[in-house]
Amino acid sequence: MKYFSSLMVILFSLTALAETKFSVDVSIDKLTYQKPLKGVGKAGILNFKSANIVNNGIVLNVDNVNKYFDSQIFIRPTFLGFTTQFGNYGFAIEEASILNQINQTELQNAKLILDDYQLNLSGQFFSFTNVDTSVKLKNFLMYCQGTGSPLADTNAVVEAPSADIVKNCFSFMTLNGSYLPTNTVADIEYEGFKNNDKTFLQSQVRSFDLRKNLINADLATAKIVSNDDFIINATNVKLDCDKDEDLTELDFEKIKKTCSNRLKLNPMQASLVDKKQKSTFFLDINNIVVKNKILYMGLNSATLSGTESSTYLTNVLLNCRKEVDSDLFEINHVLRDCLSYGRLSIGLMRSDNKIDDKKDSSNKNLVINLDSRKLVLQTLIHFLGFDHKITIYGKTAFDENQKKLSLEITNTRLPFGITSVKLLMYFLRKDLISKDIKIQDNIITISL
Repeated sequence: MKYFSSLMVILFSLTALAETKFSVDVSIDKLTYQKPLKGVGKAGILNFKSANIVNNGIVLNVDNVNKYFDSQIFIRPTFLGFTTQFGNYGFAIEEASILNQINQTELQNAKLILDDYQLNLSGQFFSFTNVDTSVKLKNFLMYCQGTGSPLADTNAVVEAPSADIVKNCFSFMTLNGSYLPTNTVADIEYEGFKNNDKTFLQSQVRSFDLRKNLINADLATAKIVSNDDFIINATNVKLDCDKDEDLTELDFEKIKKTCSNRLKLNPMQASLVDKKQKSTFFLDINNIVVKNKILYMGLNSATLSGTESSTYLTNVLLNCRKEVDSDLFEINHVLRDCLSYGRLSIGLMRSDNKIDDKKDSSNKNLVINLDSRKLVLQTLIHFLGFDHKITIYGKTAFDENQKKLSLEITNTRLPFGITSVKLLMYFLRKDLISKDIKIQDNIITISL
């Protein structure tokens, strides 16, 4: 029964707690754990089909046909116990054990292989909850490679296994939907709470790979919700980006920050909903690349829909500065960086109004250059039956607290050699159709 107790620990903590040359192969019907209110008491159940355990050459095979070894779990801060038909078993655990950090976990119809070099877990359902994180997996296979594995480095000398195989997962992990031969995706849900911010992620995962300093992902669908106000939905997401080598826990904010500083996204479609501003972006993305503090983005088309107007863009190319601390999900950060240095070109921009009878407005071949908040804008307008090129010069300012972008027009080049700023402002007042755009004298203010 000594080895049966060791099996309970391995299954529950998913941590290599035994000596070297240790391995376990177990098929689990159901494991549930709920931390007692005061950290002491009954905590769940463990039901399994079979288990094979090897410890320093000693082999134990358990075939749980008659469910003799099904057990109830009992927990104290420094003790883990099990109650079976054969009696009660238990042993001491450290107060800093992962068990004391878990609020809830559940595993159904799963298979676990754990040894000195790997953690291989597949199952129909897995959930994990602690103080600030919740994770759910369905129909999944997860493989983590230990640092002592001879496969981790072809030139490495095999060493003793890591004391914490879970941490090794953040240096070498593969997740996919190979739970069944006919299954192609794993379903994952993540919810995190940090500094009063809430992040929810839901995805159908074709493959997800973590390596020492890289992340590769192929997602059939992805949904991100930030504080219930900002929602991103995307399909066919293929991502390649950097990862912090020292990452040892599921910290979504840390992962997002590192990833967004060296990033490549293949063609995909996405929608962004801002509930506070009551606006929606629809994006047909050709590619997005972040490299060497520069953001490159190509859009086949984009639509911004608000309560009173919609704007349609085609053939959009953007490159602008991307500071290390900037968040690509924060429009304030993107604008701040792009106003310091950026270039935007748009094949066609068209706006329509949903409220009054103002005519639609459109511009072709729009190019905007920004450098140190100085702006040069060039575009084609249709006037008197012909397309005419105009150029606008100005200075930009951005109020991050008020979320207002201001453009002070300083000079113009209009058709027929006209250079009147007042004339330009007259036509802009006449044509601009959004309630979020205000014009006073030669200053345009846009509320975001």
